[in-house]
Amino acid sequence: MIRINLLPQRRRRRLIPESGVVLVALAVIGALAASYTWETVRNREVEAQTADMNRRLVIVRRQVAEVLALEAKIDDLKARENLLQSLEAREVPWSEMLVDLAERTPRDAWLASAAVSTGSNGTGLGLSLSGSALSYTSVARFMTTLTGSPFYEDVDLQAAQRATAGTTSIVQFGLSLSMRPLPAPQTPPKPPATKPAAPEPSR
Repeated sequence: MIRINLLPQRRRRRLIPESGVVLVALAVIGALAASYTWETVRNREVEAQTADMNRRLVIVRRQVAEVLALEAKIDDLKARENLLQSLEAREVPWSEMLVDLAERTPRDAWLASAAVSTGSNGTGLGLSLSGSALSYTSVARFMTTLTGSPFYEDVDLQAAQRATAGTTSIVQFGLSLSMRPLPAPQTPPKPPATKPAAPEPSR
């Protein structure tokens, strides 16, 4: 049996290489398409995870802010409790202190408010005063008279500035001072326990 190849020799040699190139090109295009699809899906997953993390961060930050606010309230309540315990532990002669404060206030100065707080060292008591005077000299004289009080010490000027009340020029000031330590109240001594009388011997 005789086989006759009617194709030219040159055409037959090029047929196989061209089909191989097409297959390689299709494989490359398929790989690129698969890689693009995978990258797209991966990017969407990353975006979803990022959005979820951002939502969780917002919730956590809100919770942290609430915790910090609660801690601040707790610290404030503890400070007030310590102040009340300090006031209860000592018999503070408030009436005498207020009378002394009024006597030492100059005639050309007047107080607007007074607040009791814990001392700078956290153990004693402090007093904050705010008021007005007709001059800086009056404020200085007030501080000098407070220094000589048996109830106060460490008088410090916190603020002093010019202001106008109607048509009068005044000086608004703020003072902080510490209360001198007062002697602890003495408890009366307990009467000595009496021993029961010994029974008389029977006759």
